[in-house]
Amino acid sequence: MADAIEIDGSMMEGGGQTIRTALALSALARKPVKITKARASRPKPGLKPQHLAAAETLAEICSAGLRGAKPNSTELEFSPNEIKPANLNVRIGTAGSISLLLQQVLPVSLLQEIKLRIVGGTNVAWAPPVEFLQAALFPVLRKSGARLDLKVRKRGFFPKGQGVVHFSSKPAKLPLKPISLTELGGLESIEIVSSSASLPKDVSRNQAVAARHALQHLNLDFIEKIESSEHLATIGSAISVFARFSKGAVLSGSALGMKGKPAEQVGKEAAQALLAELEAKQPCDSHLADQLIPFMALAKGKSEIRATKLTQHCLTNIAVTEKFLPVKFSVRGSLGEPAEISVEGHAFSP
Repeated sequence: MADAIEIDGSMMEGGGQTIRTALALSALARKPVKITKARASRPKPGLKPQHLAAAETLAEICSAGLRGAKPNSTELEFSPNEIKPANLNVRIGTAGSISLLLQQVLPVSLLQEIKLRIVGGTNVAWAPPVEFLQAALFPVLRKSGARLDLKVRKRGFFPKGQGVVHFSSKPAKLPLKPISLTELGGLESIEIVSSSASLPKDVSRNQAVAARHALQHLNLDFIEKIESSEHLATIGSAISVFARFSKGAVLSGSALGMKGKPAEQVGKEAAQALLAELEAKQPCDSHLADQLIPFMALAKGKSEIRATKLTQHCLTNIAVTEKFLPVKFSVRGSLGEPAEISVEGHAFSP
């Protein structure tokens, strides 16, 4: 592919994150990309259903040429054209993550009205739950100028998925305002989102009770959202816990239920994950930091975040973003430790 940006997946540890960020910025910058050795570091390398669904959805939005988009392929070529409004039905297949598919679509949604009905997994392993996008990611992006909305119509768990989410966007106010998450502020409240499908109603309730009990020493108000659907095509449970601060910071913890695992243990695990984030005393959740990297680079002016933990996904996103945009990130901190990340944005505007 002539003049394509080439990315060797074996040189990056982010797995599917490399693919998502590369294709998203390829579409936005109108620069073709060729990815080789995709997900080379994973036990089963190559493209899986959620990667294919995301690539095909993005290709349809920007009328892109797409080569290598087949199961287990380790090479993918993407040649974008003009981004146009879209109204699509997307079926990921099995319980592929809806949140990860949306990560790939969010950058192009800055330019056009995009409407997606997505069927897949809402709460699955190794991916942010959809409520994380609602509670943590979208509020930051809206403050920066994005116009995004997300509604969960039905939960979907591994292995069947069958969750349904409606996503919509309108053209953002570009260039984006810089992103700043540098002050924690005072801890004001805890939000609990506990859900289950095709299980007794007590499962969702017991998860929430256990999480609240593990966090009661914080002496805060609890806001609870308990969801229970006893008759769905999917079966499973999940819980997310969000700590909200006076200066807008949101830190999180989550856990998934599984066969033989008591609901009380699931709730306790989510609370413990949140407490680990709180211990770092930084305003940017470790799972949020990597998702903000492309938008920090696109914004006008200096963006700066102080993350609870520097992750490999974050470093991967920085490396890929710097291949597509004329920016250079500054990272102060070590992998697995709190870190300060900043960049002078590109001030992207079509």
